[in-house]
Amino acid sequence: MTRKLSMTLAALLVVASISFGVGPGVVSAADPFSVDIDAPDDLSTNGNQTIAVTVTNNDDTALLNPLVEVPISSPVGLPNGAEDAVYVNDTSDLRDAAVQQSTISTGDSLTITGEVVPAGESRTYHFNVTVSSAGTTSLTADARPLYNEPNNVRTTEQLDVSGVGTVNASVVDNDGNAVSGASVVLDGQNQADSVSETVLEGDHTVGASLTNAPEFTVGVGISETASVTFVDGDDSIQPVAYVGDAPSLVGDSTSESDGNAKTPVNTTVSVTISKSDGTVVYDIAPPSDTPLRGNGVATTDANLVDQTTVDGETRVQLNQTGVATQVSVEFEGYELGNADLDGDVDADDASAIAQAASSGSDAAYGDVNGDGQVNAVDAMLVQQYSENNRDADYTIGGA
Repeated sequence: MTRKLSMTLAALLVVASISFGVGPGVVSAADPFSVDIDAPDDLSTNGNQTIAVTVTNNDDTALLNPLVEVPISSPVGLPNGAEDAVYVNDTSDLRDAAVQQSTISTGDSLTITGEVVPAGESRTYHFNVTVSSAGTTSLTADARPLYNEPNNVRTTEQLDVSGVGTVNASVVDNDGNAVSGASVVLDGQNQADSVSETVLEGDHTVGASLTNAPEFTVGVGISETASVTFVDGDDSIQPVAYVGDAPSLVGDSTSESDGNAKTPVNTTVSVTISKSDGTVVYDIAPPSDTPLRGNGVATTDANLVDQTTVDGETRVQLNQTGVATQVSVEFEGYELGNADLDGDVDADDASAIAQAASSGSDAAYGDVNGDGQVNAVDAMLVQQYSENNRDADYTIGGA
């Protein structure tokens, strides 16, 4: 009975080994060697792309001169001379390779004569391909000993291929001339003052080395071009940077609010900007001839993306404005009559205005009667206000 049971178990083991055996061309843990494909993360349709095929010897004896075959079919192709530039380890260690009829697929293949792979080691073969279209494609590699070709292993990898577009960017002055020493910063890397770079489809950051230059994130589609221009200038209403076509300053004006002894006289700079596409950044400077108390506050329509203060100037970023968008920036000033620019209007301001009038000089916010001059009448009105004989509008009757 025992002998019969042992024979039965042996028969079952034989059947199991046949049922679960590994067929040709399939990799398993029992394979004496394996093959893998690696492609760069930025695999794209832009020129030559380097593929790596690694043969690993899992056996305890050397793998003698394996043949590595990679079928080539659209959209994957081989650049001219690809078979002459196959290398292992480094570019100086070239291997023999040939483009020939594939033995495992239709069409051509790149067949590489590999070098001996010692036990427990691997060898990686590098070669260039081109990819004609973006998307997902597959690539197969087959490895087999030179003297035992039926004993092969094979793998197929799905490769994600990105398309490419172009980023054009430059740093110029107000006349459109290149700015010496300036550079475009594309995806964190300094470039020249003017670049036209092929980039992978997707989002890219574009900035410039200019002080306080803004940074844009531009989306680039396949075969699309994104243009970014940075402008180095110091006009009072200065385009700083823009995406797409150049903006146009349609008009500008400056006005003052009617203040009094308690209400500041605010100055508003209004500009009208035309921009057919893309975003634009402008710096709007406060009036240089009027002391101001605070930073400017911009108001406009929904095209306003953001506003900040840069070196005392109000920076506004606008989306495309269409025909025209008006931007108004209000700068807070001081009270009418507050000539010494402190917290209130008092007798000290009357003295400051009187001194300015006698010397023929100007006094900011000193023209309280609005006649276009700073004179003794203004000093008198401020003095009377300080004594509560006039109200905040400098009208007789007191505060």
